[in-house]
Amino acid sequence: MPRCGKSGKPKTRVGNAYAYLPLPNGVPVPMCFCGDPCKVGQSDEEDTYNQRYWMCANYAFNPPPRMIRIGLLTPPPLCDFEQWIDTKIKEEDKRYTELEKRCQKEAAEKERQEEMERRHATERREERERKLERAHRAKAAVEDNQDALRNEK
Repeated sequence: MPRCGKSGKPKTRVGNAYAYLPLPNGVPVPMCFCGDPCKVGQSDEEDTYNQRYWMCANYAFNPPPRMIRIGLLTPPPLCDFEQWIDTKIKEEDKRYTELEKRCQKEAAEKERQEEMERRHATERREERERKLERAHRAKAAVEDNQDALRNEK
């Protein structure tokens, strides 16, 4: 019997093993090609953003950081079972992906502008240093040859 406030139904894990997604009501859990019950995953691809799908429970494509640190990574199994639960992208998810693309373009443009400004500032600084060095050399030449300048007058 479950404890207070806990349901008896286990939560379904997604690829990163820490985030939970609810199972759709009335949808039976399919079996993957391995013969194990599937888990629910959520897409982060642009054309299927935020859509849920059934996937092999043995396939760990985003292992937790602890497994990476202690070296317990095993290659994913050959079972690549995938069956979509959601077939349409919600309007809010479409708007989100469009906004995200626009923000990425703006960030790339801003980065390009900043890089151009850094290059121009560097070129101006180098040009100023060259002119300053030329002025120092000319001044040193005049100070070394003051007698020659007096004789010319």
